[in-house]
Amino acid sequence: MAERITFRMAAWTDAAGKYDPNAPLEGNEDNYYVDDDLGDNTPSHWVADEDILLSDCGMLMAVADGMGGMNAGEIASQIAHDTVAEFFAPGKITPLLAANHESRSRYLEEVVRETDHRIKEDARSNSEHEGMGSTLIMAWIVNGELTLTWIGDSRAYRFNPATGIEPLSRDHSYVQELADKGIITYEQTFEHPQGNIVTRSLGDTTQKAKPESRLFEVCDNDIILLCSDGLSGVLRDKKTYDENGLLYPGDNLEDIIATHQDSLRRCREALWIAAEKADWYDNVTAILCKICSGAGACLATDKIKENIDSIKTKEKPLNKTFDGLTIRVSRKKIVLASVLCFFLICGGLVGLLFQGKEKKNVETPYKVQSVDSTKVKEKVDTVNVDFPKKKIKVKKLQKAENKSHNEKKRPVQLEKKQQDGKKDAKQGENKPSKTSKTGGFKLVPMENGQDKQTPVSAKGSDKDEITPVKKKQEQSK
Repeated sequence: MAERITFRMAAWTDAAGKYDPNAPLEGNEDNYYVDDDLGDNTPSHWVADEDILLSDCGMLMAVADGMGGMNAGEIASQIAHDTVAEFFAPGKITPLLAANHESRSRYLEEVVRETDHRIKEDARSNSEHEGMGSTLIMAWIVNGELTLTWIGDSRAYRFNPATGIEPLSRDHSYVQELADKGIITYEQTFEHPQGNIVTRSLGDTTQKAKPESRLFEVCDNDIILLCSDGLSGVLRDKKTYDENGLLYPGDNLEDIIATHQDSLRRCREALWIAAEKADWYDNVTAILCKICSGAGACLATDKIKENIDSIKTKEKPLNKTFDGLTIRVSRKKIVLASVLCFFLICGGLVGLLFQGKEKKNVETPYKVQSVDSTKVKEKVDTVNVDFPKKKIKVKKLQKAENKSHNEKKRPVQLEKKQQDGKKDAKQGENKPSKTSKTGGFKLVPMENGQDKQTPVSAKGSDKDEITPVKKKQEQSK
């Protein structure tokens, strides 16, 4: 039996935040929800830095960031909190529902749509709440998997000592679309005047709620961070450098989490201090969850480990960052990669075999043909396809030789016919049975039953050749 997963948690939300040093925010438009055991029939309870055993139904984290004037943002985020609590109330989640990513993502997306409906209904019934809305991001961890569903610009991150930090969600915001198209850089997203515009949210009357869901595997020592843009909007993901190779000032999420990964409580406090130093301008809400054991190790290259060590010792790396060099590999991915390589090798071998067969089947430039010896006396073993005129010339030469031979033979035969006085007079009246292809001779029947060649003209117009035959006929009469 596989080892059960254990984890630790820490979470907070505060009304702190300021647009300027002399104007602190009043109220808190953020909200969060945590349930460490969805299979327990008792209300959720947990203590920071305490090991918790993951149940068959898993655990849930959620962050909502409200927006709207007249304190309506607080109402919208509270509606989101209450809806999530209702859907994940004790006894609502079963092991069958939590068994696979498809059923979990459908359930989470249903939570988003129901929350969107309730916020719109509240705004229609109360004119003071018109235009209010909220973001919502939820993370469901069970059986070594994380199902993430979100709408808006609240974010999810994953940190591991072997791979560093990586964002798991993509903001549904105007500046994010500009960055994806290459119109602005990552650094420009922090200072863009329209950074507060979201393209998807709960309560948007212009469109239906369109949540997005993704599936991730979790590994030992993973730290999952869910936060509102009050934190991600002022702290960069990792160390970044400008075009001149200069490090941008200020703390970053990766360094803070890497330094305080052994205690989520201290990590939470360090994130708070860093946001305050960065002149935060919005409420800050964050949830931290660390996978302690039971999920499997996360593999990385030696290069990545060297970069992680430099972060721990506060040493400046020689290059910008190790962005793009990280490799996060799980046991399932190793198996899939091995199977893929096997099929690629087999496909290459099959291709080589077919290529060899095609080479054997290529026709030679010369064809060997059998020649009928009765038609052509001259032996011809091969005929060159590329030179058909040569073959024609051979045939014409053969016919010409036969014709000259017949012409030489013809006078001798005529002399013998003229000397023969015993020929039948009726010979000239009989029609010839066959005409020779070699020219100028007819076969006529004789009295003794034997055929004898008689020279005649092929057209019957040569009077000189017929005259001796007529004289023989008169004598016989």
